[in-house]
Amino acid sequence: MRVADPENTITQQIELLRLLREGPRTRRNLSDSSGYSISLVRQHMQVLEANGLVVDDGKMTSDTRGRPSTRWSVDPDACLAVGLDVGGISMRIVAVDARGETLYRSTAPTPIAPTGDDLLRTLGVFVLSAFNALGTRRAFIRGLGISFSGFVDAQLGLSLDAANIVAAQQLPLQTYFHETIGVPIIVEDSSRAMAIAQMRYGAARGLQNFITINVGAGIGTGVVINGYLYRGDGGLAGELGHIPMLPDGAVCRCGSQGCLETLSSGSAIAARAQFQLEQSTPSLLHNLCHRRPETVTTLMVTNAARVGDKLAVEVLTEAGDWLGMATATAINLYSPRIVVFTGGVMRSNDLFLNIVEDAARRYILRQLPQPFPMVLSTLDDYEAALGAATLVIDHEFGQGFAQRLAAQSYELQLS
Repeated sequence: MRVADPENTITQQIELLRLLREGPRTRRNLSDSSGYSISLVRQHMQVLEANGLVVDDGKMTSDTRGRPSTRWSVDPDACLAVGLDVGGISMRIVAVDARGETLYRSTAPTPIAPTGDDLLRTLGVFVLSAFNALGTRRAFIRGLGISFSGFVDAQLGLSLDAANIVAAQQLPLQTYFHETIGVPIIVEDSSRAMAIAQMRYGAARGLQNFITINVGAGIGTGVVINGYLYRGDGGLAGELGHIPMLPDGAVCRCGSQGCLETLSSGSAIAARAQFQLEQSTPSLLHNLCHRRPETVTTLMVTNAARVGDKLAVEVLTEAGDWLGMATATAINLYSPRIVVFTGGVMRSNDLFLNIVEDAARRYILRQLPQPFPMVLSTLDDYEAALGAATLVIDHEFGQGFAQRLAAQSYELQLS
């Protein structure tokens, strides 16, 4: 009698799980999509159900042959994941199940800590609050994803430097959290985590090649090629905010001069508006910031520009022109399917997007689609935290489930 190859069997089961990740399906649906026979699908589903990876979702439908059929889904508790996002102003945390459904979310100000150890301890308390909020379901947590604003070494799990976060230089995030919490840890740059969220739940859902540009206090980029994050050999690919734009321009937080961040980030927009207000340039912004130029924000500039304020329009247009030029450069380099703009400056800011689009289209290769698709994110402020948690879920669908199935198969062989 022919004995099934355990490795091939697990490969087939993982393929069925990946299909179910897209949504509930009947055995007939799974058979048609995978090319496996109905009887083989039935066998695999029995194993997956026994291992707590799939469930009968209780809904009945009719397949193409008219017979009632049960639909199957990934078990929500097949793996849970927690995602922590640490930004310059706020930190956010989410917990999601295997289907990507949010179970818990919370936010708090990013701590101003005297040392890296103090920062780690404060972050640890915040993470534990999310773990504890899950109650008995905490046992199903398969990992913690951390998205961090700044320069990140994803391979070593370090925050290399973060200009907007105090005491975040050479911060051993992966080591600390693995030792204190005891689950696998994935560390990623916040902009790249946002790209993952866009690919799974946002404007780039289902796309294999796209760019996410995160415009906040700084500017970051997540580049997805053939369905995978592109990090480059050094792990810092996609630092659009640090490409040189203006020779001998303002000094950037990275130490260089004239970087895009010094021209188009939220910090740059606010700083330019502040300078003009301090020169007593007429503007509605004087009233919006209550005659305190140092408190002006990008949101104030945008609101003033919407009603035609000359200063606000000029500040926003200049920043948008530089960002549009840089965006066109990225498009010409990577030829993505779409560019998704996100971050505090861009979120719901159609006015700024229009300025950026107009500038970018002057420089985009004419052989590329015209007009080139550029859209705003529809996800909320928890986007990076969601992306960080999704990295853990992705790992489970890529390796974790296979390892669990292999271990179960080995135990059965021994029994």
